Amino acid sequence: MGLYKLCGHSGRARDRCEHPWWGSYHYGGRLYRTSLPKWANRKIDTKAKAQLALEEMRRAVRAGKFDRREPNVASEGPLTFRRFAQIYADRHVKAKGLSLAADIDCRLRPLLQQFGDRLLADIRTADVEDFVASLKKPRQNGATLAPASINRTVTLLRHMFNWAIGREYIERTPFRRGTEKLIQLEQEDNKRRRRVSPDEEAKLLAAAPPQLRSMIVVALDTGTRRGEMLALRFADLDLDRGLIALRGVTTKSGKTRHVPISTLRLRAVFEWLRIDGEGKEKPAEALIFADEEGKPIVTFRRAWVTTVLKAHGVKTTWVKTPAQEGEKGVEDSPYEGPLDRPQPIA
Repeated sequence: MGLYKLCGHSGRARDRCEHPWWGSYHYGGRLYRTSLPKWANRKIDTKAKAQLALEEMRRAVRAGKFDRREPNVASEGPLTFRRFAQIYADRHVKAKGLSLAADIDCRLRPLLQQFGDRLLADIRTADVEDFVASLKKPRQNGATLAPASINRTVTLLRHMFNWAIGREYIERTPFRRGTEKLIQLEQEDNKRRRRVSPDEEAKLLAAAPPQLRSMIVVALDTGTRRGEMLALRFADLDLDRGLIALRGVTTKSGKTRHVPISTLRLRAVFEWLRIDGEGKEKPAEALIFADEEGKPIVTFRRAWVTTVLKAHGVKTTWVKTPAQEGEKGVEDSPYEGPLDRPQPIA
């Protein structure tokens, strides 16, 4: 049969319908067949993509690797949301190296608390609506989640269901009935209301330690995101042309873009960071912002919070406080509280 679909369409209608492509291959007296999107672990929405996946399948069969490519989920019993969430994290988020992989466990936590051991196929639109309503309720400290935080969680859940349909774990999603959207996202107001004033900028730079001061200058003068800034290497700088290359693997859009080195202080910061403690130039592949061992800086939250408070005349010391039940840290998830907090010094 080769390439086919399990539907009643034919010709061009078959090529364009939403049903998944299947592939079959005779080899060594055996017939191998599978759903290509599920087996290849990617979206296959055209005949050309299906043909490429079929060729991959044939090579896997000939190499004796076909049976190990995709474990049979159905053979392990009814698919609960908890088990599906683990499959989604392992075979999609982590397998594709998405930026979401770093905190996927934290982002899944509220979903697991709500849907946990329920069967994936039994989750209905009303269940999702109830979940959204629970996210809007005030927490124990009286705070409420911002619309953007709610939307981030709901969007993750929606993508999980769409991915499950693509892999044929379920046949419908609670987010849609035909072309009708059943779950609406919250209205967000993300418009920036104010910017750092020259006086605030001067106070921040005066209060910051040297490395953080250089990071503040780069952030202010380039407008780069934190992840983009921390991923910069000296090879990304073109001081002669006055440009910084933000590589596609580090940007939110996945596309490389260039920003200008627009100020003398920004150029001076890069030239200062390029020299190591022995007065020698760091190699081109070295990270611009790194720790003493040259390893990437993961977070600078404590230094930033301390600097902001210091710039406002507040002296602080950091003390450990017991973590709330089920919580790890302020940067892990919008649903969690901090392990440690700055305490004003009287």
